[in-house]
Amino acid sequence: MGEIKSDKILIITTISNSYPGADAVGQSHLEYDPDTYIIRLPDPVLLPEDFYLKAYSKGIAGIIVMSSGSDCPYEGAYERLAQRVQKIYDKMKENGISISRLKLTTICTVCKAAFLKEIKGMRENIEKLKAVKDAS
Repeated sequence: MGEIKSDKILIITTISNSYPGADAVGQSHLEYDPDTYIIRLPDPVLLPEDFYLKAYSKGIAGIIVMSSGSDCPYEGAYERLAQRVQKIYDKMKENGISISRLKLTTICTVCKAAFLKEIKGMRENIEKLKAVKDAS
């Protein structure tokens, strides 16, 4: 299950904060990898833990959870999300999946550079993991 089957990156965004940052990237005609997919949700805490493992088994190479952080309009949601991500890391380790394939970050409505930086960082993580696999 820990094998990387593609170069696909899944970004899970919040409708109110991080998705507008992604939208600003598009409106500015800035580019990122075409193998990058975005899901908009009221808050990423709505996804169950097994969603992430299923995504990896279906060919997603990396997942970036872009949340609102402390600006989250839902009381306690960010704290629950951080706890959930920690549980997902534990499950990833149990299944031989590198935890560098999942990142929780805070992106605001105007964070174009940060949005692109997170994608680039995940792409670099994936390439490193693939290089290690190819070398062995």
